[in-house]
Amino acid sequence: GRTFQYVVQIVPNVAGPVTEVTADALTPLKKGDILFKIDQTQYQATVDQLEASIKRTEAEMKLAEIQVERSEGLVKRSAGSQQELDTWVATRDAAVASIASFKAQLDNARWQLDETIVRAPSDGFVINRQIRPGTRVVTLPATAPMTFVSTEGTQIVASMSQSAVRYVQPDDNVEVVFSGLPGKVYPGKVVAIAKATGEAQLAPSGLIPSFTGQPIIGRRALRIELEDKSIVSEMGQGAQTFVAVYTTKGKPFHVITKVVVRMQAWLGFLTNPAG
Repeated sequence: GRTFQYVVQIVPNVAGPVTEVTADALTPLKKGDILFKIDQTQYQATVDQLEASIKRTEAEMKLAEIQVERSEGLVKRSAGSQQELDTWVATRDAAVASIASFKAQLDNARWQLDETIVRAPSDGFVINRQIRPGTRVVTLPATAPMTFVSTEGTQIVASMSQSAVRYVQPDDNVEVVFSGLPGKVYPGKVVAIAKATGEAQLAPSGLIPSFTGQPIIGRRALRIELEDKSIVSEMGQGAQTFVAVYTTKGKPFHVITKVVVRMQAWLGFLTNPAG
């Protein structure tokens, strides 16, 4: 088995040169903490331009409203033309529509400006921090500038052969030994069983699938939950485990399995003598 945590590729929503990197590698971070900042100049300029456009168009709309009111009075007294009134009404309506359009663009521009500050998506830490001020980042997932390991939702996943897993059921008791914690055994339960394997997956393509006829040994994954959930979080990502599952079909052998598990726990001192 292994402990797994979600790994997030940090891809910014806006592009530009990095001006500041505030997150240090392997330093614990909280959700929302700043990872790095992107140059705001062009995004702030867009916000300022749109705000100015809204003010200008609002002034044009007010002038058109005044002219509409004046033209309506003149038309009623047969002192003005209907055509002039219609022109000012159209000008007013166009200004209203322009303001609505500018405001929608402004909302997007403000969002882009906010996105120049890239924040941690959850509690966790940055690993493989290579970007520096001056690095230009883009919005393509293939060029993620930073990798983030989330410490939320750490879980144990064990793999077993299909012959061994056929009697395993959710809620079966388990015992787990961590290679990094020799001499200790931790109880838990099977939470879920993944009845699927990568070997049986067919990816969409323009090719007809080919089969060799050779046996494929696809293992099944089990998600394990310990009674003491804090242990899993403390071990972090990639911790090696030895998992024993106690099924209802295997009750006659449970005593033997428990002995083997405890032997495995103590054998950990041979590979980890400092423990």
